[in-house]
Amino acid sequence: MKKIYFLLFSLLLLAGCDEKYTFNENFTAPDTFSGPEAVRIDLTSAENVVFGWSGGGAEDGGILLYEVVFDKEGGDFSNPIYTAQSDLGAYPQLTLTHVTLNRIARLAGLKTAQTGKVQWTVRASRGGVVKTATTSATLTLTRPDEEIPEEMYLTGPGTENGGAEPLPFRMVSDGYFVIYTQLSAGGILLTDALEEGVEYTLDVSGIIVEGSDLFTLDNYTHPVRISVNFNTKQITVEEISAIRMIWGVNYATIANPEYAGNGIFKAEDVLVTFVQPGDPDWLTWVEERYYFIATVDGQEVCWGRRDHISGERPSDDEPLSFYEMEEFVWDQWEHLWKMHGDLDGKRCTVTIDTNREGMMIHQFSDIR
Repeated sequence: MKKIYFLLFSLLLLAGCDEKYTFNENFTAPDTFSGPEAVRIDLTSAENVVFGWSGGGAEDGGILLYEVVFDKEGGDFSNPIYTAQSDLGAYPQLTLTHVTLNRIARLAGLKTAQTGKVQWTVRASRGGVVKTATTSATLTLTRPDEEIPEEMYLTGPGTENGGAEPLPFRMVSDGYFVIYTQLSAGGILLTDALEEGVEYTLDVSGIIVEGSDLFTLDNYTHPVRISVNFNTKQITVEEISAIRMIWGVNYATIANPEYAGNGIFKAEDVLVTFVQPGDPDWLTWVEERYYFIATVDGQEVCWGRRDHISGERPSDDEPLSFYEMEEFVWDQWEHLWKMHGDLDGKRCTVTIDTNREGMMIHQFSDIR
């Protein structure tokens, strides 16, 4: 009898294995929205604004991915002004900061201190199929009294070119700008355009305000990094007293880039020699991993590879972003690049450009 039960059980298993799983892509988009009806934007607020939705779903109870789209009042969402994935991609909720809401308001055409409406809806997707909700919600936004610039420039007689022309900042994020430069005697100003821009200065408490009165910073022997944060209305200045390009394995210096003007640090006639197996305390392969160590306000930090991936040799056609730099706490085996094999035994020029196509990058040139 036991043998009969075992045989029947085995047949059932085989029959079950013959069934093929079929992906069920049938689903419906959400139909009910929740969230604020009006927001007065406060760029100093740490509170988040939450948009939610319900209804719809996958026929088999599986997961859907969500995307929230914003459009001007009266728009049909065919060309939305702003799009964002939901929290964690599949959670029926989107959390936004006041800074992001201000960006949406600006994209909708609202000027400083103006009040206007935008509308939002949700797109659901599964297996490459996208469905947009047939309903939408309206949100009234009031912009703050002061504009957050989309561009920023440094000007005035205290700049490294004596005010001959505005020096561009690099925008790190919405309302946050950075420039590497050398200050000279005289005052400086901030402006948001090359011509006829809004000018900004500092009040007696050091807060950024609109105005055309020149302001001065401390005297710095070395180049500085000026960070301007319009979200907090603050400015920060840090001195860059040294930069070393080093091998990660033994900390040996490859080059010492020095400031050359226009946000560029440069080292010329650099002899590159990869670390060889015969070098003291090293192993059995050629080692070419490197990064930069910068001294910022007296503290050493790593200027290294930003994607957190172990370095590999670059190809001949790597995009500029491969050489993009970011600042980290120094850790010996993190944020390294590998050099191109053609550099071994060659002389070259090493350049750090702190504002190239919206990035801070380094490059090798004049290889010989």
